Amino acid sequence: MTKVTGMTREVNIMRRLGIASALLAAALVLIPGTAAMASSCRDSVSIVAQPTTTQRDTAMTPAVVVQVEDRRGHVDTRFNGSVTLGYAEDPGGAPPPANNTVRAVRGVATFPALTFSSVGFGFALTASIQGATSAPSQAFDIVDQLVLCSAGQTCSTGVVASDGTSGSAVGAASSSSGVLLATGGGFPALSCTTRGGVLTFTSDRALRITVSIPATGGHRGPGPVDVCWGDDDPFVTASGAPAAFNPANGDYEGLLPGCRPCPTQPCVLSRNRGHHEDTAVVYAPAGDPHITF
Repeated sequence: MTKVTGMTREVNIMRRLGIASALLAAALVLIPGTAAMASSCRDSVSIVAQPTTTQRDTAMTPAVVVQVEDRRGHVDTRFNGSVTLGYAEDPGGAPPPANNTVRAVRGVATFPALTFSSVGFGFALTASIQGATSAPSQAFDIVDQLVLCSAGQTCSTGVVASDGTSGSAVGAASSSSGVLLATGGGFPALSCTTRGGVLTFTSDRALRITVSIPATGGHRGPGPVDVCWGDDDPFVTASGAPAAFNPANGDYEGLLPGCRPCPTQPCVLSRNRGHHEDTAVVYAPAGDPHITF
């Protein structure tokens, strides 16, 4: 019995060793995968050169740049894998941008050929690698027409409507550096529109916007230019009432009042009726207004 018991104990020990061996083998199988997961979790992703408002079907310039960082916040120079840009915000359900996946070089991914096929407003991007996604980028628009204006210079948007309406933006005299962006097209007609087309201007400083409407047949137009304005923020209209929110456009909309001394909100600086055209000059505070006539 003792011998049998001893044999039984030997069998039990072998069984236990077998279980231990199986567990060890499983651990050896799991370790590589766990190490790979830890590596991907250790890295994070940051958009270090932000997207900017861009013309449709035109490569975004300057290019978006993404950085892959280790747990200490340093660029992971060992990372040479794929980085993909996708939407964090896509209000209109636009298709993904073209050329939105590139291979990083020593932890840095640059997107020199990123293009967008649909006009839209309020987009934001995220960058992702396996196991990590960046915070959303700053917001940007995709527009039909984009004009770059150096500070203090006048830029014309060209014709923006079938009736010949055109516009121009002038940088504030106090602007000493930077770039003013004037964008046109892409917005639906505002609720207070009576004639003309749609303009939009984006800037980090004040602008003056001049809009010209040619007279029909060489005669003066039907009346002075009324400026219908749409903005993300509320403003006071020509009647003195607050601008009404239009859910169809996502804007506060209404006719602009005349400017008072030291204006702080959108307003009309001057109106002029000429023999060949009517013009209006609008004071446009910094932001992203759009305007119709």
